[in-house]
Amino acid sequence: MKKTLPLLLVLLIISCKNSETKTNSDPYQPKEYVELKHPEWSKNATIYEVNLRQYTKEGTFKAFEKHLPRLKAMGIDIIWLMPIHPIGVEKRKGTLGSEYSVKDYYGVNPEYGTKEDFEALVDKIHSMGMYVILDWVANHSA
Repeated sequence: MKKTLPLLLVLLIISCKNSETKTNSDPYQPKEYVELKHPEWSKNATIYEVNLRQYTKEGTFKAFEKHLPRLKAMGIDIIWLMPIHPIGVEKRKGTLGSEYSVKDYYGVNPEYGTKEDFEALVDKIHSMGMYVILDWVANHSA
């Protein structure tokens, strides 16, 4: 009995490992951990979040662009823009409304400038060796 107990234990462990392998190979079964592959440029990068509406007095793409050299000198690698899309008006709380009350995920909020102004800002950020990410929250919409 003493010799068979360790053997049974080993067989149990091996059979559990084999069943885990079969389960994990099924593409419809959850994995034990999330598999992410981060791009190299994002590793050890410094991210700076920007609320365009309040960053400058004007609250525009063009006004913010003037601050890029200072941000670059601070060591910023990624500019994270809060929502830049047009926002809803109906049942708005207050006069400004929430930037997360997006009504058009393809458009640009005219309060910040034009689509061309936005593209120029992105080009400028890229030309300075920085990246841009947009805040996108799908469950907050107008």
